[in-house]
Formats: sequence, C-alpha cells, structure tokens
Amino acid sequence: MQMTITEAAKLYRKQRKTLYRHIDAGRLSCSVRGDGHRVLDLSELIRCYGDPPGAGDSPATRHGSEGDSLLTHALLDEIRRQTAVIEQMSQRVERLESAMLRLPAPRVDEVDRVDSTRERPEQPSESRQADTLPDDTHAELRSLVAALRDSQA
Repeated sequence: MQMTITEAAKLYRKQRKTLYRHIDAGRLSCSVRGDGHRVLDLSELIRCYGDPPGAGDSPATRHGSEGDSLLTHALLDEIRRQTAVIEQMSQRVERLESAMLRLPAPRVDEVDRVDSTRERPEQPSESRQADTLPDDTHAELRSLVAALRDSQA
C-alpha cells in the first residue's frame, strides 16, 4: 500500500521535513507515481519506523485517531483494488474456459497418427521430402523446410 509523504507524516506523527531528510539520506526509500508525487510503501515505513503510533493500542483508545483513520482508509482502498483485480482475473478464466469448451475435438485419425509417432522413435532417412508436411501448411513454409533438409544432407 502506498501513501504520499503528507499521509505518511500524519500517520507516523512526524514532520514532512523529517521524512524528506530520511529519504535524502537513504534511510527511507520512496518511489515516484505517474503524476510526479513521491509515494512511500507502508512496508517501508514499518521497516524504518515500526508500527504506526497507536497500532498496538486497544480499539477503544484508537477510535478517534486521525492517523489510524488514514491507515484504515488506505487499507480499504487496497482491498478494493485487490478485489477488482481478482474479479478481472475470474472473468478472464471464465472466458478461457468457455473458449476451451467451444474447441472442436481432435479427429481420430490425427490422434492415432500422433500416438503412433510417440511409440516408435523416428528413423533418420536419406530421402526425406518436403511433402511430408500436412496439406494445410503454407507454401513458403514448405520451401523453407525443404531448404533446411537439403542443407543438412
């Protein structure tokens, strides 16, 4: 979860100047959003400063805290983003599954041909021809295969 320097300063009850100084000193790392604002990861803030003030207190004492309100809103926003990603992925999986159901079953003669080549290893022969490719192969590919076979011989 990322937050701006102002949000982080409120959450940790520090001055923004302190956060900027720690970033410049290399103690705290940040990244830059697409709009040019610096943002800090909550995990980086916890690494540097520990849990936010009031995080270990009972819910009754934290109820009115402004920093905790920011943290709660930030966590809820992150949960909403993750939920949206999960929904998109679920829709993609459903589309893929429905597309798989519409695929035609393989023809029996193709399955037999594939199984028979797996059972016995291919024997190298000197008189290979480019015409061994399936009929639906493009002419350019046929000529390429023929040229490759000629170069190997």
